[in-house]
Amino acid sequence: MDKDATRFRVLLAEDDAVSREFLREAIRACGAEVMDCADGAHALALARAQLWDLLILDHQLPAMTGDAILAALRGDHHAASHATPAIATSAAPDAATARLSRAGFAEVLAKPMDLATLRAALRRHGCIPPRPPLDDDGALRACGSPQAVARLRRLFAEQELPKVQSEFDRLAQDPQALRPTLHKLRASCGFCGAQALAHASAALHRVLATGTDDDNAVQAALTAFRQALAETRAALHAELEADA
Repeated sequence: MDKDATRFRVLLAEDDAVSREFLREAIRACGAEVMDCADGAHALALARAQLWDLLILDHQLPAMTGDAILAALRGDHHAASHATPAIATSAAPDAATARLSRAGFAEVLAKPMDLATLRAALRRHGCIPPRPPLDDDGALRACGSPQAVARLRRLFAEQELPKVQSEFDRLAQDPQALRPTLHKLRASCGFCGAQALAHASAALHRVLATGTDDDNAVQAALTAFRQALAETRAALHAELEADA
């Protein structure tokens, strides 16, 4: 069997040579197969002919814009990538973001973007396997003994995380107020090997610290944090039950 047959496949359409090079190499570094092109007509032809796992389309492409490509695909039930999720990239003002979302893009990434932003988007769409909630080796390195790990995880599960959940539920409509909680949480995650929650906490804190007005970015980070918190609590609960 071809080892590449099951690789995540990304179609990238970007007319700027520097941006295209950055995006192509970053996507490959995440373990995906990527085909890139520089104009909208070529991108549409590739999307019609082949099934891709994800489309990344620049908002302003020669010959055909990203939203026009997406409209053509969604209207063509015979296209191989008729229903493939799509991300738009755009250097346009924030007003364009809402229009692109209405056009059917799953999310809109502002250009220029950093590697962490791109990787987070690829992870959300299944390109990068999700981190397991608990890293036993990491916790053991941090604490020194299995007994210490077990004690700290119990405290974390029974005392700290319920408080974090309560704070999150209370302050989700005022995310900036979560920053002190997120700052404290990252240290506890390190001791307990809660790697997925640590990453989601750091990502949310970073988005909030920038003071961004991009509500899509904030909501995506909040959703990722909510999911990581739920998965971490479930994993810890299962571990505590098994040890009982």
